[in-house]
Amino acid sequence: MMARILTTLWFAFVASLISSNAQNRIYGTVTDPSGDPLVGVDCVLASLSDTTAIVHTQTDSKGTFSLNVGEDGLFLLKFSCLGYQPQQLTCKSGDVGMVKLTESIQNLSEVTVSGQGLRSFGNADIILLDRRARQVGNNALEAISNLPQFRLSTNSGELLTADGKFVLVLIDGIRRSVRELMLLKTDEIKTLHYYSNPPARFAHENIGAVLNVATKRTNKRHYSLYLDTKNSITTGYGTNLFSTSYSDSLNKVSAAYFLDYRHLNRNTMENRYTYPDVTNDYKGLSGKYTGAYHIGQLFYQRFQNNNLFNITLEYRKFPATQQYSQQLLRTGRLGDANHRRLQSDFSSLSANIYFGHTFRKGNSLSVNVVNTYFKSNSNNNLTNTSGTGTFTNIVDNKSYSLIAEALYTDKLWQGNIQIGAYYQYKRLQQTDGASSLSTVNTQKEYLYADYTNQWGALSYNLGVGVENNRYRTVTKAIANYILMRPSVSLNYQLYKHGSLRLTSSIASAVPSVGQLTDSRTVVDERFYLQGNSSLKPYHFYRTELSFQYASANNIWFVKPSVSHAHYPSRNMTVVSADGTDVVNRIVDIHHVNEYGASLVLSCRPFSWLTLQPYYNYLFSKYDTPNQCINHNLNNVGISCQVVTGKWQFITNHNLPMTTVDGDVFEKHGYNANASLTYRLGAVTMGAMFIYNPVPSMIYADTPSFHFVEKTRWGNFKNLVALTFVYSLTKGNSRRHLSQNINNSDNDSGLTKYNTAK
Repeated sequence: MMARILTTLWFAFVASLISSNAQNRIYGTVTDPSGDPLVGVDCVLASLSDTTAIVHTQTDSKGTFSLNVGEDGLFLLKFSCLGYQPQQLTCKSGDVGMVKLTESIQNLSEVTVSGQGLRSFGNADIILLDRRARQVGNNALEAISNLPQFRLSTNSGELLTADGKFVLVLIDGIRRSVRELMLLKTDEIKTLHYYSNPPARFAHENIGAVLNVATKRTNKRHYSLYLDTKNSITTGYGTNLFSTSYSDSLNKVSAAYFLDYRHLNRNTMENRYTYPDVTNDYKGLSGKYTGAYHIGQLFYQRFQNNNLFNITLEYRKFPATQQYSQQLLRTGRLGDANHRRLQSDFSSLSANIYFGHTFRKGNSLSVNVVNTYFKSNSNNNLTNTSGTGTFTNIVDNKSYSLIAEALYTDKLWQGNIQIGAYYQYKRLQQTDGASSLSTVNTQKEYLYADYTNQWGALSYNLGVGVENNRYRTVTKAIANYILMRPSVSLNYQLYKHGSLRLTSSIASAVPSVGQLTDSRTVVDERFYLQGNSSLKPYHFYRTELSFQYASANNIWFVKPSVSHAHYPSRNMTVVSADGTDVVNRIVDIHHVNEYGASLVLSCRPFSWLTLQPYYNYLFSKYDTPNQCINHNLNNVGISCQVVTGKWQFITNHNLPMTTVDGDVFEKHGYNANASLTYRLGAVTMGAMFIYNPVPSMIYADTPSFHFVEKTRWGNFKNLVALTFVYSLTKGNSRRHLSQNINNSDNDSGLTKYNTAK
């Protein structure tokens, strides 16, 4: 019943915005020779007698176009697109059907994108990689992260937008990790579909942006072998990836193994905790970190008669240990020895099954089911010789999750409509050191609809969703939370190289199962971190206005934007008293406002040099039980790329910035990296330099308590690593149908406080 009401309301809402078809229309679909839709094709309707242009538009993300004409008669319709031969036909009002463009002799990877300019539709930007962009880096991840719209996080290695938002990565519609972009060569990328404001189907995940990487392949058997290594010669540090695959017209099989390891021995931690009656000052002496992140993956896919089936089995394991020795200086006392040790581990096994069918009319139905099993544990130990003894916190988690989603896509009034339903169930069982068992159950149901269309230079995306979260906490309390989630994105193509976009939406965030437990992590003898079983989901309103300009010759790219987010309530970290102790806990804070602005620039003064500076500003305003927060965040960075022949040099610099979460501030130190590589056929060799000695300083200053925690990574002061990439391919594979939906669960039950890092 809810789905029926939602669909009826949605159709009524969209219909009120659609014109009454009083004008005659000429419409159709433009594809490449294999029948795949082409995005951003220039469609010009001209007078048949003197070829004077009457009206102009571009194809949308599904390759469709629509032109309004005021009278009947014959017209000349002209099509032009980068990498394809111009084409024209004589037509009259109505459906011109499918128009197939022929590829030009000059390959897309060998030309620039200057002829295309900037292509924006609704809430999506269509990005084509020019020859220069395809030369940067050794794989798709490195090429994409060096575009002005994106950057890689130095600490986590995640793909971020230029203004610091997390990017969900899709490859041919399939949800993938950032690491899997390393498996793609840049020549395999067809287009990038970038959603700076996530579509309705992703709105319930509280992510910042979505990037869908569409690939291109042709019709033969294909074998591949890929090896990508980066290993330090100054310390124990490395990232290594191995992958092999086979595909033909019906099947695709692949296997991959990823290893990210750290063995660091020059770490120090300095802490100060100031209570009303005493100050504990810890001076760092020595420390080390040992950890390895393993991912193994097997994938099988079959494509036959417009049916696509695939299954992915994935195993992950992340054992890690951090330990520090310190000298404890108490107020008015002699120094004591202090030792901190945090050991954590998690492993998971997931099975991801997908089935999709495309009907004759082009509409499609997709179903995705994911099962994930997690096992994780944490052992936190604090020991000193001052007489206070040893503090130990042990956590053991077991969890299971089921995710199911169905999605239907179709055409409606020459636009594209998506209607879907999402369900997630998760159960966590946690045992602490006292053998006390806690259980958390969560469920989410989400119904959504999404519609995209355009009127001439104005394109729009309308979304609506109904989300219901309910869970049973460790106290056996039942929480139920229902939210209606509309969204709108309007994009106006000012001219060929510029566009203006306005987005507005209601989004929500749900606490992780680890945050819903009451487990403790001791930081000092009277200071500890603890979960909060009474946390509830929260929603917020966000509006953003942005302008984009890309010059015809690809020398300039400019994107300024302003935004505002209002949280009626938000889960944030607060420091509070617990008797004579102090607890750091996530609680509900009311009336949080954030005002943001950003500026992204890209300049190519010479064919071999690209400069990409960016600036982000965020003003946060709210009140905690301890203080009024009025915080200014300034984030500045610059990237420099030098590409000449087979050589390339890339360097990135990020200046210090300070973020805030409730009462707790975190200052990120200056970090930089540089890489020099040489490419010779299938082999790329080079070296990388990383500078990130002070990754963070966490602190809080309240009327009754003050603390500072500073971490230093001596191994990252001047880290040098050697890189080696080998890519072997033979043949070409048939392009299978794209997978429309794909889900995953990454919540192991551990939090950032009881995970070694």
